[in-house]
Amino acid sequence: MNAVRFRIVIPILWLLLVGLLAVYVWPTRWRYDHMTVDGNIVPVRMDRFSGDADMLVPDDGWVPVETPSDSSGAATPAVTRPAAN
Repeated sequence: MNAVRFRIVIPILWLLLVGLLAVYVWPTRWRYDHMTVDGNIVPVRMDRFSGDADMLVPDDGWVPVETPSDSSGAATPAVTRPAAN
């Protein structure tokens, strides 16, 4: 009976430990940075899951950051990566 209890309790304790680490140690959903807009430094937060970015505007709160567009109107990628060989 003790062997069965040991086989159940130890994995549950490991899962509990991993869960606690995920909640208290793992980075939060948001990654914070800053950018300069019209000479002012504003806080920016980026969603680690979706990649969306918001900037903090004093009177409006968190406002989505618009992606820059090229002259054709198509959005330009934020980061270009070389093609894999």
